[in-house]
Amino acid sequence: MEKKLRQVTDSIHGTIYLSELESELISTPYFYRLHDIYQSSTVYMTFPSNRTKRYEHSLGTMALASKMLFSAVTNAERKTRDLLFQKLKNYFSEIVDAINDSSLCEKIYFTKDPEKIEHLFDTIGEENEFDDFINYIKKSVKSGEFVDAALDYYQYYPMECIETTEDNDVENIFLYRCLLQAVRIVALFHDVGHPPYSHIIESVLKELYNTVESDTTTNWSPKKVDDFKKCLEAFLTKDPDRAFNCQRLFSEPSLIEAQPHERIGLSFLSYAIDDVIPIKIFDTATKSCENTQSLSHILYYITVVEFVFAILTEKDVFFKSFHKIVDGILDSDRLDYIVRDSQNSGVDWGKIPYERIINSAKLFHLDKDNNGLVFEENEKPFVIAYPQKISDDIEDLILVRYKIFARINYHHRCMKTSMALQEAVRELAIDYLTTTDNKKIVNPDIRILWTSLKQKIGNKRIRAIQWNDSWLISALHKALVSLYISNDDTNIQLKENLEEILLNKKKYYTLMKRGQDNCRFVEMVLKKAGITKELIEQLKASEYKKYYSNPDNIVPMEKILLDPNSQALDSVGRLSEIFETLNLEALCRFISLDGNALKNIIEKSLKKCENLTNAVVIINNGRAKNGLPQHKDVLDGIYLYKNSNCALYNELFSLNNQIRSIEKNIPWLYVYFIPKTENLNISKLTEELFDILSNSVGVELKKRFDELFHGKIPIGE
Repeated sequence: MEKKLRQVTDSIHGTIYLSELESELISTPYFYRLHDIYQSSTVYMTFPSNRTKRYEHSLGTMALASKMLFSAVTNAERKTRDLLFQKLKNYFSEIVDAINDSSLCEKIYFTKDPEKIEHLFDTIGEENEFDDFINYIKKSVKSGEFVDAALDYYQYYPMECIETTEDNDVENIFLYRCLLQAVRIVALFHDVGHPPYSHIIESVLKELYNTVESDTTTNWSPKKVDDFKKCLEAFLTKDPDRAFNCQRLFSEPSLIEAQPHERIGLSFLSYAIDDVIPIKIFDTATKSCENTQSLSHILYYITVVEFVFAILTEKDVFFKSFHKIVDGILDSDRLDYIVRDSQNSGVDWGKIPYERIINSAKLFHLDKDNNGLVFEENEKPFVIAYPQKISDDIEDLILVRYKIFARINYHHRCMKTSMALQEAVRELAIDYLTTTDNKKIVNPDIRILWTSLKQKIGNKRIRAIQWNDSWLISALHKALVSLYISNDDTNIQLKENLEEILLNKKKYYTLMKRGQDNCRFVEMVLKKAGITKELIEQLKASEYKKYYSNPDNIVPMEKILLDPNSQALDSVGRLSEIFETLNLEALCRFISLDGNALKNIIEKSLKKCENLTNAVVIINNGRAKNGLPQHKDVLDGIYLYKNSNCALYNELFSLNNQIRSIEKNIPWLYVYFIPKTENLNISKLTEELFDILSNSVGVELKKRFDELFHGKIPIGE
């Protein structure tokens, strides 16, 4: 391999080194487009210095993933390392078997002049046995053919000691190098599928796709809608036969349960690999060097790629274990953006000792699950654990992550600009998909948002490189100019949304900016409904009498829970909690099990307000994204170790309470409104809206209250 030093200077991690393969992959249009994709969407409109691009974040994630894997393997016990290398050897054996099936490899790796590559294999011998391949690799490793400065730095076995290394360890050097390079590529490409402005535009595409699939009332243009669905189907359908298939030896057929950007990312990585790897294999096969060396490099490229796709598609529990380095609870992705976003947003929540956390990582191989049940042999996972003594640092890390989401990404103004951008893109897309006369379309360029994802027709590279933030903002500018020129009053809302984003004209005002505004709203609702603390206490006393009226005959809690009348007792408890905490989300759940009930009530009331031209109600789902494990499986958690013992960390003990404390200060519901005239008294209008909306919700709360407690207790008892 070429012994050239490739490096990038980073504001967080200093110098980041790139391997030969990484250097070529990031030069493809699919990755290079990340130079123009904001990490935090429209956050820069509120926090101007937060202009992090996914390009540098991806490089940082790769650097930290390398350190995490290196530390975990280095700190692991010998038995764990032996199991790791045995697993890798087994997978490599499967790859060798697949390579011997030449027809399979011709379709994937030997696409550039397969005859020459086949000839290389023929010169080695008629039967390419596994042990023969291992011997070729050992020879190449010992001769220094696999030296690469970026990877050598994180190599478990020191490359400078290679001449004195035992044969088995030489084999392990190669296998570890393949895993290391694979993990780095997975980290490097983990965000490559994000559309312009990332998650907020992704949600628009999902919503539009579902709408055109089910809506028969809108006057859609059949040809345009058909093209729209064809472009997005592979990344949004739940049908595995129609979903994107990366067609590798080791990968699962698709990621139908994954997010669209993950599925698009899988396709972009596939395209990048297909642009680079077949050429590298061909060039290697035709180099003037020993055939065994050429063959070793071909084996290396194929093994790395197979490991990459096996990790990304989580082929089995082994590869899923190592995917957690990039996509877990305490992963390299989070470690990078927590430090990067805090610094770039100009906030200071204390320095996170991420180096200390990573350097203490240790690999464990679990025999039992969290309930003590023994795993089947092929279901035993590897996990990366951290010392119990640094649990405070881990808690600080997760708390800072939550603060970033809650106070920066879901800041009321960031939510407003995201909403305005989403609405503008949605309206432009619907305008294009419903207008048959192309001359009347506000901006037909909006179709590029989905035509860039076409897989079969045209040049994928050209389409991918323009699928970025700059293109989208340019399309929005063009749309606004078009509206100004046409002076068309039928698109007032689109015009206002575009002016909010592009001209910083304050069209929308925020009714509830902070958690205390939600609390004040709950107080007003309770007052409008006539619910007081005294009334709740009377209800509570009335319900308790049914079970505790006779001190000598206390009813067990088990029996209370089985009694249908205990629902009333539960409702009193929930109402009491609402009164004490002033939690708007809890109030919504009390009125109805439907999470959108409160939103719908407020939206109906706002439509009746004569002083408004438009209003939008948003439930802040980001408030609940606390970053804590959901414990869906054994790998969904944080592991801590002490000596040789590894155990699951119980975040409920302290971390959960700390996050709930922060959560109280974050609004659960945002209401944005546009007044009819610029000279309107906004402060006065705000109070009027608070009164109108709290009255509407208070009426619904009173209805629910009467349903639950009518006749239970006379008022004023």
